Amino acid sequence: MIVALRGRLVHWDADRGALWLEVAGVTYELALPPFAAEWVAAYAPGDELALFTYQHASERQPVPLLFGFPRLGEREFFRKFIEVPTIGPAKAVRALTRPVSEVARWVESEDTRALQQLPGIGERLAQTIVARLRGRLLDETRLVDEGVPPGAAGSPPDVRVDAVEALVALQYNRREAEQVVNEAVRGNPALDTVESVLRFVLERQVRAG
Repeated sequence: MIVALRGRLVHWDADRGALWLEVAGVTYELALPPFAAEWVAAYAPGDELALFTYQHASERQPVPLLFGFPRLGEREFFRKFIEVPTIGPAKAVRALTRPVSEVARWVESEDTRALQQLPGIGERLAQTIVARLRGRLLDETRLVDEGVPPGAAGSPPDVRVDAVEALVALQYNRREAEQVVNEAVRGNPALDTVESVLRFVLERQVRAG
């Protein structure tokens, strides 16, 4: 099984979530989940990048498919996710529009309503996901605290954590606080202090209101 690849970016099709990576003269096509799109967008054709991969083939799909992830923890989450009945690799990769750490926290907190935000995940399937995976995703819930891969946006982990706690103290619910902080720091590397993150979030809220 191919578990990781390092090579030269040849092509990225954001609409299909398809990435071409040339490794030692061979070009591989990998399917990436939507949450990784911004990470890939930080690279230009010809840049070198590394991906952890999951290879899948079955009797119905004999041609091997490769799925790519920026971090090992994301690959391990995917491997667990597809163990849930009716979630195959193709459905799983389309469903992961949110960061793995966020989805894992939804599972661990039994937030089935939040899980239903993911494409293709209805109420019954969300309940099944929680029943099958709760208690198995504790490492994945901490992914956001383990650093962000090169090219991914983000303030230092402790800044994000402290900003979330500050918003919770301002009467935000934790899930909403995590979402607005992640949205704020994504693509804004200048937000490197708790104060700057909070100012950005609150000013944006005022403008939206």
